[in-house]
Amino acid sequence: MSSLATQIPEIAEKIKDDEFMANVKEEVAATIERFSSRIQEVVQHLFTHPELAFEEYIAHDTICDFFEKLGFTVKRQAYGVQTAFEVLTGEGGRLVSINAEYDALPLVGHACGHHLIACAGMSAFLSLHFALKKANVKGRVQLLGTPAEESGGGKAALLKGGAYEGVDAALMTHPATQSMVDPNPAVTGLGAINFLATFRITVEFFGRPSHASQSPWEAINANDAAVAAQVNIGLLRQQIRPVDRIHGCMLEGPRAANVIGEYTKLTYMARSPTKKTVTALGKRLTACFQGAALATGCEVKITPETCYDDLVHTKALLERYTQIANAVPGQLVLPINDESGPGSTDFGNVSYAVPGIHAFFVIDAPAGTGPHQHGFAAAAGTQDSFERALTAGSFLALTAMDLLVDDVFFATVKDEWETNEKIVENKGASQESADLAIAGH
Repeated sequence: MSSLATQIPEIAEKIKDDEFMANVKEEVAATIERFSSRIQEVVQHLFTHPELAFEEYIAHDTICDFFEKLGFTVKRQAYGVQTAFEVLTGEGGRLVSINAEYDALPLVGHACGHHLIACAGMSAFLSLHFALKKANVKGRVQLLGTPAEESGGGKAALLKGGAYEGVDAALMTHPATQSMVDPNPAVTGLGAINFLATFRITVEFFGRPSHASQSPWEAINANDAAVAAQVNIGLLRQQIRPVDRIHGCMLEGPRAANVIGEYTKLTYMARSPTKKTVTALGKRLTACFQGAALATGCEVKITPETCYDDLVHTKALLERYTQIANAVPGQLVLPINDESGPGSTDFGNVSYAVPGIHAFFVIDAPAGTGPHQHGFAAAAGTQDSFERALTAGSFLALTAMDLLVDDVFFATVKDEWETNEKIVENKGASQESADLAIAGH
């Protein structure tokens, strides 16, 4: 260390920090190189055995077996969720959660690339394990296997089960096409996009059957109720904002033309930019089904499903993530795409519980191809996409290390998150609900 640095404490501390992070980067890169082929075996197995929400038994066992063979203690079927798992490392200090998804889609398999999310999460966790050990610093890391993102809300279930209790921040990254991230082909990733909050319900209409020709007047037509509800929703769409979405389908209905149907079942969801606006839209959607029941004389049962929250962004965390990523040659990662996002994620629920980042990395998919398409699944299964996932995992690892060892940075992130208007508003709403519950008793 130079004599000037020894005379000026600030310079000495900066050099010390730079040396520490340089060593961490070296260890992260070495760990990923050392384990890449073994991680790829796991990821390839996930890719060729796609599984649906809460049925990811092969993925669960394959990843758990991998870590147990390395000597880690693995909590299988974690927090009351059959296909979730948890692996922990480190001692003392703060706790950062790395979230790994691995569910697929019907018919199109891993057309959202969740096996690559698992890849990035596994590489980040292993890198942090060895980096923390080598540096001999305090800090803990949780690799949390989070199933059922596509439907069912695995992270919401894990939140309810206590998986995020004591967690100080949560991180994950997701593959994307170039068009999802930025039209500039030089851009390789994003710190965040704006996800839509969701409101989801299952609706059942109960009527009375009758012969459709001989005595239709004796029937109560559940099929008409479903049709009336869909007409109501079609009319409602004219009166909602361009950023809002309503979509759904019929799950069960009549099976004979000459019998007036006594039962129909539908599933519908609404999307809107925030929890507050989607709640209001959800009430209007619900009224469409209630009105249809009233008009047809059917009974209606409306069952709420797991809802996804919008994402709470923390500028300080996004900026640090992009700073880390852009230090790598060939990377151009932007902090956020501020346009309204078309999709939704249960990581939004997590971001209301702890500060978090849901980053994106570009994979080389054919032009015009998007998620949930066969072309995206094919692109997500290539060697190039695997290597990009490993790189994205290194960004998660380095960001997590900063959260663990940099007290000023973490305090900045935590303070910004706690004072975010969404968090403040949510706490107020939660307190109001608690007050009403107490008053009700």
